[in-house]
This record gives sequence, structure tokens and C-alpha cells, in this order.
Amino acid sequence: MESHLLLGGGRALYVGRFDVLPRHRFAANAVLVGLDDAFALEDDDGHVEYHAAAFVRGWQWHALDFQGGRAAVLFLEPGAGIRRRIGAGVLREAVEAALSARKPETWTELLQDALGLGPCPLTVDARIARVAAFLSTPDDAPADAMSLAQRVGASLSLVEHRFRAQFGVPMGAFRAWHRMQWAAALALRGQSLTEVAHAAGFYDSAHFSRLFRGMFGLSPSKVFTQGLTGAVFEPRDAEVSR
Repeated sequence: MESHLLLGGGRALYVGRFDVLPRHRFAANAVLVGLDDAFALEDDDGHVEYHAAAFVRGWQWHALDFQGGRAAVLFLEPGAGIRRRIGAGVLREAVEAALSARKPETWTELLQDALGLGPCPLTVDARIARVAAFLSTPDDAPADAMSLAQRVGASLSLVEHRFRAQFGVPMGAFRAWHRMQWAAALALRGQSLTEVAHAAGFYDSAHFSRLFRGMFGLSPSKVFTQGLTGAVFEPRDAEVSR
């Protein structure tokens, strides 16, 4: 099965064929669009609706059924939303163009023209912004909530509450989202899942696989080892493809 992954600017687009994705919670807000047909979206209360395109908030329990069709999932950075109603037809065209060209320009067009996203839609408390900066760097510095609260001179309860309010997800999910991006970029560059797991800061490949499945409803082996192609758009538009 051929699948595609584009990464850049804190966002990720994955396109492939899906069946049923059991109940899970994305670590970031996501836009979904069926490329072949509508798909079923089940919310936390068990209510099912069919959509051509939909917006799913980060850390919201849901399940999906694409019935084997092609679909695109565009993950936004935690806390980022969309500014207007999703046009499924426009979004499909923008996704297909981005996949075909794999250039920074079409990636930008997908985000700006199809979704109306700006470069940085978040405005957060200065202390919470510092916490987010610590969580989004690929180093081994202490990243537990208590240590981070002490580093920014705030109480644990304040940091936890404001972080969740301003980014829409807990700190652990935010940290995991950034590690997943590093892992995906390394996988696109040809590293094995074991190498990816250790380089991105997970305990081992089993830890990486368990967290990945819980956050995306798919195993990393299904995403990264079955005909995956893609590109990574760096901040200066450097492109790494395979």
C-alpha cells in the first residue's frame, strides 16, 4: 500500500488507505478529508456522522471508519484551529497538488488557501510559551510538569491549567506530538523504527509503537514501512525527499 507524508512548519499531512481506526485521541488538532468517499466519524458519546471533510480537536476521543478508501489527515500544531468552514472539494485539490509537487510553495498554498491558516495562530501567556519551548526541543532536559513549573516560576496547577486551556492538550501530549514529528522526519530519511524511537526520545520501539497507536489509531509499522514516500520542508524551505 502506497502512502505519503509531508512535514513542515509544525504540521503534518498523511495520505493513505484506511479501514476502521478504533477509539483514540489525536495529540493535535486535525483536518480530515475523504479522497474517495465520505467517512464515518464517531464522537465520544458514540454518535456517528458521515463527512466529506471534518475538523477533530486534539485530545478528543473519537473513532473513524474510511471503509478502505483513500483519505488525508492534516495535523496542525497543538492549539491551532481553522478560520473558516472546510470546503471538501477545495481541500482535496490542494492535498493532491501538494502530494504531486512536493514543494514548499504548494505546501503553503494548502495551508493558506484551502484552510486559511496563518503562520502562527496562537497567542499564549509568556510563561506558558516558555514551557512550550522547553517541551518542543529535542533534548533530554527534564520535561515533567513540576520541573517546568519551577523553571518558569509558576505553580504546578497554574501551568497545567493554562497550558491545557491555551494549547488544547495536556503537556504530555504536546511533548509527544513534537517527538512524533521528529520520528516521522527520521523515518522519511530512511532510519529504522528502532533508530527512530531512540533518536526521538522514546524508551524503546515498543513505547514508541504503543504511544503512536494510541494517538493516531495506526501502528507506526503500517505508516512507515509500507511504501511510504514524502518530503520534509525545513524552515528555510530545504526539502528532503525519498
